[in-house]
Amino acid sequence: MIHDEYMFQTLSDLQQFVKELSVILKPGDVIALNGQIGSGKTTFAKLLINSLTETPLEEISSPTFNLYQTYESGALEIAHYDFYRIESEIELSEIDLSDSFENKICIIEWADKYSKILPKDRIEILIECQDVDRIYKVKPLGKCREIIDNQNKIKNFLNDLDINFTGLEKLPGDASKRKYFRVTGLKDNMILMDATQENDTRSKTGLSQGIDDFIIIGEYLDSINVRVPKLIARNKTDALLLEEDLGERCYLTAVNRESYKKLYKPAIETLIHISNIKHPKNISLNANAHYMRDFDLDIYLNEAEIFIDYYWPFVNGKICSEDKKQEFIHIMKKAYSDLTNDKTLMLRDFHSPNLLFLENEKGYKKCAVIDFQDALLGHPLYDLVSLANDARLTINEDHEKYLIELYKADFRFNDYQFDKLSFMEQYHILGVQRSIKILGIFARLAILENNHTYLSHMPRIINYIKRIMYSSNLKELTNWLNMNFKGIFNV
Repeated sequence: MIHDEYMFQTLSDLQQFVKELSVILKPGDVIALNGQIGSGKTTFAKLLINSLTETPLEEISSPTFNLYQTYESGALEIAHYDFYRIESEIELSEIDLSDSFENKICIIEWADKYSKILPKDRIEILIECQDVDRIYKVKPLGKCREIIDNQNKIKNFLNDLDINFTGLEKLPGDASKRKYFRVTGLKDNMILMDATQENDTRSKTGLSQGIDDFIIIGEYLDSINVRVPKLIARNKTDALLLEEDLGERCYLTAVNRESYKKLYKPAIETLIHISNIKHPKNISLNANAHYMRDFDLDIYLNEAEIFIDYYWPFVNGKICSEDKKQEFIHIMKKAYSDLTNDKTLMLRDFHSPNLLFLENEKGYKKCAVIDFQDALLGHPLYDLVSLANDARLTINEDHEKYLIELYKADFRFNDYQFDKLSFMEQYHILGVQRSIKILGIFARLAILENNHTYLSHMPRIINYIKRIMYSSNLKELTNWLNMNFKGIFNV
């Protein structure tokens, strides 16, 4: 729990508070440290940097004379400032504050000297000396108050479960607003999903924005023997879930150190297993009900529009004209008309970040699926495309061919309307639609949320589109992309 005031005598007590604070911090957050000389601002800053980056304390120095220092841990960057010797705002302009406020976790000693230039969303910590004690007064401002309140909700949720948890570790997130934490316990670890910032509604693209769908679809997948995390507890009011921790052998990182075929064979077998089942439109399990929507023309086109509405202005610096947009929509609609009306359970994000390899399981259950709340009923090849044109992991042409042939070898073509001859045509239509949608999503994150994390994946996705353009019959779309994005999609 993060309180408004603390009184500490020992360093170990302070370290525990710092650990609690470090869990909630993310790039763009600002910690403003104030207090008299010798109150312990630098000590606090060093402990926080150590907790965030694991930089040894002896390697963290006060920036009093340098004005600021930076520290890195993976993609996370910390900027440590000291305003004590800065005499005017003109001097402030000479240090890179704006970039730090936007892209780094920023820790500022003597922050009250220039409080007017600080972001309105920040955490102020005033340190006061009282005999042998140090009093830490925590004042979250703006959105930081909501963040701390939410973190306290998480702690209350865990405390009420009486699970004897010993720690909370923040995990990398995804492109959604959900947050994930590893809860360490005396016996087993667990995963906590925080969907507080999402609503239990559906967007026009069919994407879920809450945890209800995650729960009911997870229960359904478990009922058909697909390996998913087991649900331990939930708090619907605060949109919190506690589930089984399936380990850290995520396909995204494991593929670089383990056999590609060893990992991907059970993944393909999972898709084949799903395609062999006739799935109901209405799911009703454990008193939960869910209507499975079809991946239809409306969703297909709405997703395609994300590309034209966001990737176009991201590249061209202006909104696409209505005429050009309608040209694009007409081409995409025509491509959709060549898809068969086949339906199976379509998980939609069946790719490396959402798959874990479980050595102790057997057969296809060695591949566990951890994100599935956006599932619809749709074309069976869509999830194959998600896997073989992975937005976060480069799948070269040889590996893509391996996945396709492995899939085709066991796919029951007699149960569906397309055959081996038309397989690749169906695959390419779905592949190009998914890839251009993802380009649009990553551009939207950059434009609307100033989140540039995913821009580095764009060249990979563009290469997938080029690969499809080279080998498919999508000539109209190829010509349109070549004409309107010269130098990017040229084929």
